[in-house]
Amino acid sequence: WLRPAGVPVNQRDSPSAMGIGAVERCLENFFEKIGKVVGTHPIKTLIGSVLFTIVCGGGFAFLSTETRPEKQWVPAGSLALDHGAYVKATWPGNARFNFFSATCADVDVGSCDIMDPKYIQRFHEINEKVKAITIDGTKIVADLDKDHKRSEGDNRPWSIYEGNWSFSGTPQSVNGAVEFEGRLCFTFGPFCAKSSVLDVFREDDYILTNLDASSVKLAINNWEKQETMCPLTLAASDSPCFNSNCQSYTTQSERQACRDLATTYCASKCPTTTEIIGGREVTRPLDMATCQDRGCIQLGALGNTGSSTTTTPSGMLNTDPGDAPESAFEFQPTKIKTMVGGLASSGTWEYASGKHIAGFWALEKMELYCPKEGRTDPIADEWERQVLCLMGVDADPRAEPKLDCPENELLKFSGLFQRSLGDEFGNAIRGDISKLTASYGVIIVYCAFMLGKCDSVHSGVAMAFIAVAIVGMCIVSTLGLMGYFQVPNGNLNNNLYFLLLGLGVDDAFVLTSEFLTHSREAKEKGGSLSVPELIAKTARTGGISVLITSATDALAFLVGATTVLPALSWFCTYAGVSIVLCYTFQLTVFLPCLALNARRTAASKMDCCCCFTRPERGLDDAQGCCCCSKSVFKGGVLKKGLTKFTEKTTTPVGQVLTFIIFAVISGVGIFGTTKIYKDFKLEWFIPDSSYVNTFFNINQDYFSTGTPITVNFPQSDAFAMQSNLHEVYGYLNSSQLINHDVAVDSWYMEFMEWATEPNQAATADDTFTPSRTDSNAVFSQETEFYTALYTWYRTNVGARYRGSILWASEACNLDGNADAVPAGCTLSEGLKASRFNAELSLAATNRGTDRYDTMTSMRNQITALYSGAFPYSFDFLYWEEVGIIDEELIKNLAICGAVILVVIFALVPNPRIAIWVVLCVALSIVNTLGYMYFWEVTISGVSTIYVLICVGLAVDYAAHIAHMFKESTGTPRERAINAVDRIGVCTFNAVLSTLLAVVVVGFSDSYVFRIFFKVLFLVVTIAGAHGLWLLPSILSLVGGCKPSSEVYAEGETTKE
Repeated sequence: WLRPAGVPVNQRDSPSAMGIGAVERCLENFFEKIGKVVGTHPIKTLIGSVLFTIVCGGGFAFLSTETRPEKQWVPAGSLALDHGAYVKATWPGNARFNFFSATCADVDVGSCDIMDPKYIQRFHEINEKVKAITIDGTKIVADLDKDHKRSEGDNRPWSIYEGNWSFSGTPQSVNGAVEFEGRLCFTFGPFCAKSSVLDVFREDDYILTNLDASSVKLAINNWEKQETMCPLTLAASDSPCFNSNCQSYTTQSERQACRDLATTYCASKCPTTTEIIGGREVTRPLDMATCQDRGCIQLGALGNTGSSTTTTPSGMLNTDPGDAPESAFEFQPTKIKTMVGGLASSGTWEYASGKHIAGFWALEKMELYCPKEGRTDPIADEWERQVLCLMGVDADPRAEPKLDCPENELLKFSGLFQRSLGDEFGNAIRGDISKLTASYGVIIVYCAFMLGKCDSVHSGVAMAFIAVAIVGMCIVSTLGLMGYFQVPNGNLNNNLYFLLLGLGVDDAFVLTSEFLTHSREAKEKGGSLSVPELIAKTARTGGISVLITSATDALAFLVGATTVLPALSWFCTYAGVSIVLCYTFQLTVFLPCLALNARRTAASKMDCCCCFTRPERGLDDAQGCCCCSKSVFKGGVLKKGLTKFTEKTTTPVGQVLTFIIFAVISGVGIFGTTKIYKDFKLEWFIPDSSYVNTFFNINQDYFSTGTPITVNFPQSDAFAMQSNLHEVYGYLNSSQLINHDVAVDSWYMEFMEWATEPNQAATADDTFTPSRTDSNAVFSQETEFYTALYTWYRTNVGARYRGSILWASEACNLDGNADAVPAGCTLSEGLKASRFNAELSLAATNRGTDRYDTMTSMRNQITALYSGAFPYSFDFLYWEEVGIIDEELIKNLAICGAVILVVIFALVPNPRIAIWVVLCVALSIVNTLGYMYFWEVTISGVSTIYVLICVGLAVDYAAHIAHMFKESTGTPRERAINAVDRIGVCTFNAVLSTLLAVVVVGFSDSYVFRIFFKVLFLVVTIAGAHGLWLLPSILSLVGGCKPSSEVYAEGETTKE
């Protein structure tokens, strides 16, 4: 064994020498040999490191980035994944709902009355522009061909986007039926799915143009009173829709009375004619310019007899009054409070004013899967971008063509479109790039001051850039290696930059400090060491100190990668690998650069300008640089301050005060830990200033709109389960978890109401149990049940529920009406699947824990009522995380604790020292969790990642002090003071540099970075205080003595 100068003569035979342990001796000698090699051949070592980085960087070509939240935050094996797969496979035609809200832009919200006609008229103008938007699908297909280098004849799945696309599409006559070409909207039966306050006015251009305040209030206050279909306006007091016979008719005489009123009204307001044009019946007004109620056109179409007429048809019905079932004309108006928020009443009107309007446009999903981008729908994305532009929002400033999106002078919009989350996530991250850059700049400046002197020769500017460059090499190498091994790159891996910055700079401080210590020791003894010998001694003493922290952190993260949460697993994998690489590059990049820097200073060459030589001066003889004189920064102040502070805190009085202070800190922290709760909302990722966040806040304050869900009934015998369907419907209508302002949409209840009507000819001969008139009536015969269900399904009455029923016999499934059962349709095979629609209440989905409890409660209840049935919403994918995140945090902390225990006891093999290191780390984490509660940070996937980062930093701050305490000699108090004197400045610099880096992102608009700032701020202050203050005080009391020994003369070596 080779023992350098400075090692005690009797260390080999003393009990202390035996306590070092064979493992540590082997490691120290190993690092010494590495230091000797890199110090002798620094250029070759650097070239090898750069080549390694380049080879690793080749993996970028194979790196996949996963940005879909459902792929990152949904626990592996969760029930929502199985349910989501079933829903996607069974109901592929799902909708893209685009929600919006608007308020007054010309006055503040307090003075706003959104029911003023000018606001409704302005929204009507914008809505007409929305419907007029046309997307050139042919150009999009051409762009995709170019991007993917495809041409005619190649596999081009995106060719489905050919043609022009608009919300309502262009009607075409196909075999006597009307089909819509280029139709983007999702449909409920034949109707486009949309909702807004314009529905109250039938989107009638004449009515909306001539609105006044009284007609607005008249229409809005009578909207919900309509129980049967009345397409005429509610904004005119002479409208037949106000007649009780038209609001709700139950007898033939009432229905006929309504028809007579409508005939007389339309004859004066808007007479129509129906003609055969191109084989199609077309109803139009005799004079559109004088048509005062365009609802009469719809009445004319419904009442025509197939021949040309110039008289208003006698009513709304296209069937004989005696034959038409009442359900054919039932009407379920959307609740006003879901369309107008902040409603206020007056003595005259129930709804006299409001603050906000809200609604949605729904598009049909036409998604294609792209390996790099995930599922995309370029037509819908572009349509939504243009609609948002009309609302004054430039959703993607980078997209082509550029759009001019000025805010409207009357209406201020907010919204939640299908593309909004992805846009805002990206904008938030891009908006924080400047802050990230600033953080790196701060670290470079700080390192330049702390790694060297205020001197043109002995400054640390070049080494500061090297310390930061190592972080870049780690990131490049890690991303490349993960590309080779196909580990996805998640959004939260951006936090690696800060983790590596903290750990890398900490390691650089330690190695630089050890190098300077050995240089000074050699000078004090009147001798000198060659550069390779200095690097060897630095690697021997500093390498083991850095290894303790790096090994602990890397193992903790790599073992933690076994978590079931994908984003957390990926992050732990990336973090573990990057820490190993960071440590490796400290030995193969920083140490060689340190050797080159030592050669430069020995030759009195200027830092960063090696071509210029300055007068020779010593390390501690700073002469100033640039515009700073040597008196500006003499150095040593921080070291003296930390040493004096430790001298005071290690006295009996200081120890008592220290233990009292930290007992109080720990008591408060433990209390907070018992109070912290788990919560996670996807909207937290949205910047505070975003139009999406504004929408969420408005919805919570004014609308209380909850989460839409479907209750899915997989393949089963629907006939045998009729009573179960009744029970599920009853549960949905009585549960406090459901928003009862929105009706539960049940195909079964609508069908049964139709089937049990007294004058229903289709079921007149069918038998029911217990009877047709009973509220819980069910069909007695299976054949009658499926025959009646299909009759209802294939006609106008059941048209809007075709998206909720899937027949087992494929030929039975229809897109339009059918006069008879299609060929090949076997009704006896029953239903393959069906579903109900409902909406969860906002109160039941307020916090993350509420959402998870609501989801699991509904699953249990519905499964108990109907075996195999389950509720589902796409949001459930995100809610699953809340159920397991606390368990995952505890599991990962336990893993980290075990790793810390093993590594610390292995590399600091003195139990009376190691046990206190573990205690300080544990207290640091517990206190950080506790104070997170007081700073309103909850347990989530994001904060869990940051807590794991904190474990690594907490180990750093305590382990360095413990390692130097073990190496020091004298009484316990002397050893504690010596440890702080030698390594305290490095630890303090690591604390302060990390704090400076995260302070910048504390002002971020992004939730991810704000939480990062809070958690990192807590850990660097709490763990730093435990490492620099509490641990020396404890060790000065119980750390034990270590007698000093004689040392070899400078340069002497012995062989053992």
